[in-house]
Amino acid sequence: MIHLYAVVEGETEERFMRSVLAPHLLQYNVRLDAQQWLTNRRSGHRGGGRNFDKVENHILRILNKFQYRNDVYVTTMIDLYGFPRQGNTIWNDEISQLPDGENKAGTLEMRWYARFNNRFFIPYVQVHEFETLILCKPDVLQTYFTNNLAEVEALKAEIGAKPPEEINNTPNGAPSKRIIKYLPSYAAQKTTAGVASVEQIGLNEIRTKCPRFDAWLKRLENLSSN
Repeated sequence: MIHLYAVVEGETEERFMRSVLAPHLLQYNVRLDAQQWLTNRRSGHRGGGRNFDKVENHILRILNKFQYRNDVYVTTMIDLYGFPRQGNTIWNDEISQLPDGENKAGTLEMRWYARFNNRFFIPYVQVHEFETLILCKPDVLQTYFTNNLAEVEALKAEIGAKPPEEINNTPNGAPSKRIIKYLPSYAAQKTTAGVASVEQIGLNEIRTKCPRFDAWLKRLENLSSN
């Protein structure tokens, strides 16, 4: 059995990992443990923040703790939109000038892996947010916002046929911003309606519409055969 630690940004991603990805990966002999990175050791506060050092320190603590084992891996799920910049040594102007989210996220992942140079570290940057997964099938939002059917239709019209992973990371155009534009109450229900929506969509459809996410999940599924 492989033990996989997923270091994530917030409660929404942690719940998604535990309720959706963990049961799926268990079928592949991969036991998933999701945890928000520790931002304040004294208070025990976790998740969020702009300090990249906190993210790296959390990952390093896990890697160092299990450095003599070959059955423990660490991955991440961090949004490209709002990627922590303070103390960040892998993000520079070159990345900012890359043409799209796929190139930016891919370059970040390669640089991050090279920085650790540890085969048990599998960096993953979500293009562009967790809400990208919801935009694979926005209709599911009607289940939780039953009085806002017209708003859900307007959201669908706005994104059109654009692939979810190409919906951009500008302050007003990020996936979560688009949802909140039409469904303001979503902001307070991310951890419930957001995760439940993704669970309702299902991994099969998400993987079909989000090739980067699919490639990452395939890699996790194959860990027990490495």
